[in-house]
Amino acid sequence: MNDTLTSVRSPGTDRRLLAATAADGVRLTPVDRLELRIGLWLLLRSARRHEGARDRDAHIRRIRNDRARTDLHHAALRAHALDSVRT
Repeated sequence: MNDTLTSVRSPGTDRRLLAATAADGVRLTPVDRLELRIGLWLLLRSARRHEGARDRDAHIRRIRNDRARTDLHHAALRAHALDSVRT
C-alpha cells in the first residue's frame, strides 16, 4: 500500500481547533450534556459486552484445551498399561 500521498496533520492542528472552539464561548446545554453522557454510557456498555464475549470465548477455548490434554494423558496411560500387561 502506498501511503506517500496521504495527508499528514501537523502536531498543532488539534490544539488550534480546540482553542478556537473554547474561545468561541460555546456552552453546552443540559440536553447536549445528557446526549454526551448517554452516548458515552452506550459506548462503554458495548465495549464491556465485547470484552465479555471475548473472555467467554477464551474460557471455552481453555476448557476444550484442558479436556483434550486430559484425554491425551488418559490415552497415554491406557497405552502404557496395555503394553505392560502384554509383556
